[in-house]
Amino acid sequence: MPVEGIPSPYRGEYTASLRKKPHVFVLLAASLLCVPIASCSRGGSADRVNLPPTPVLSIRTTWAVVKSPLLRIREEPSNKSPVISHIRMGAVVEIIAKSDKTDALEDEVSFWYRVNFDGLKGWVFGTYIEIFDSRSKANSYSETLQ
Repeated sequence: MPVEGIPSPYRGEYTASLRKKPHVFVLLAASLLCVPIASCSRGGSADRVNLPPTPVLSIRTTWAVVKSPLLRIREEPSNKSPVISHIRMGAVVEIIAKSDKTDALEDEVSFWYRVNFDGLKGWVFGTYIEIFDSRSKANSYSETLQ
């Protein structure tokens, strides 16, 4: 329901008022055209624009070595989640994600890590793995455990 005294754009009252005053429309269009032309003139000085730094997407793989005799891989990052499989000590796994918050398990506090072990993907508790920034370092550490 329209409020008295306020024109409704759905009834075409604004369009009708522009038709009655074409000079307003012409001035508006001319002012919009002048703005880009004036800002591109060669005589003015250029202002330096400082942009915030853009974070760079890092595609660096992190590796880990299982340091528990038999590590459970779970469906979700929870001790109550079903066990998918087990990994033996010394196995090198690729870390593909990390939980947002820490968790406590057997008096230890750590993150949960989503790992890929020969195509098997699941979650392991961080206390039972040793993390490395390269596969070669993980392989070297793995040899000391076996």
